[in-house]
Amino acid sequence: MSNLKSKFGGLFKKSSISEKSSQGSAVDTKGAATIESKGSKGGSVLVVGGGIGSVQTSLDLADSGFQVYMVESKASIGGVMAQLNKTFPTNDCSMCILSPKLVEASRHPLINMMTLTEVMGMEGEAGNFTVTLKRKPRYVREDRCVGCGLCAEKCPTRSPANTS
Repeated sequence: MSNLKSKFGGLFKKSSISEKSSQGSAVDTKGAATIESKGSKGGSVLVVGGGIGSVQTSLDLADSGFQVYMVESKASIGGVMAQLNKTFPTNDCSMCILSPKLVEASRHPLINMMTLTEVMGMEGEAGNFTVTLKRKPRYVREDRCVGCGLCAEKCPTRSPANTS
C-alpha cells in the first residue's frame, strides 16, 4: 500500500495552481504523490465518497470550473444506489438515473476519481490544507485496462462476493 500526500487548494479558493505532470500527479519512487490542479478556474476540491450525492456534487463543482478529486474507499463508485432495483417515489430504475451521471463524471476532464483510496488525515485550514491518502493495491494497471474481464478469468484465486 502506498501513501499519497495530496495538496489541495481548498474549498472555493479562487487561485490557479500549476500541475507537476500531464497525469495530474508527480510520483516518486517511494509512492508519495503531490496532486495539484490543472486547467481549472478555481482551486481544487476534495469530495469524499463515491455515492450518487458525491458524483452529482463532483459534476456540479467541475462544471463550475473547480478541479475535483473524488475519493472512494471501495473499488467502484455508485454507492448504495447502484445496488437498488427501483427508487422511491417514482419507481424508476436506479441504474437509469445513476449510469448517465457515472459516465459523465468519468469523462469529465476536471474530475479525478480515486477508488480503493482512504483519507488518513488532514492538516491545515479551510482554503489551504493537505490531505494524506492511502491507496490500496488493485493489481491491475488502470492506464491499460479496457474492462474486458480477461484478468478476472486468468486470476488464480477466487474470493466471495461482497454483496451477500
